[in-house]
Amino acid sequence: MRTLTLISRFYSGIFLPNFLVTLSCVYLHWSYGTKAHDLAGIFFWYKIITLAMIFYTAIHYKKQELYYYQNLGVTKWMLGIPTSVFDFLLWLAIYITACKTI
Repeated sequence: MRTLTLISRFYSGIFLPNFLVTLSCVYLHWSYGTKAHDLAGIFFWYKIITLAMIFYTAIHYKKQELYYYQNLGVTKWMLGIPTSVFDFLLWLAIYITACKTI
């Protein structure tokens, strides 16, 4: 349970940029209208690449804070993988919902 709390604390610091990327994907999908289904692969890779860039930036700029997590037994991978999977599933759910409404 402590590990989950630490992961959620780390994710709260990168939630806003990740959510803005998700909203930009949904907006682009909405603005392209009927052509958006052809661009779904581009939106997918856009999300994956920005997810990796945001995680790398967070690791780079929160280097001192990572010692806090490592001292409590949580590695970079334990922070990165669950937050990335959760954010991708959140994007997928929002994107599928947006696709059905168009």
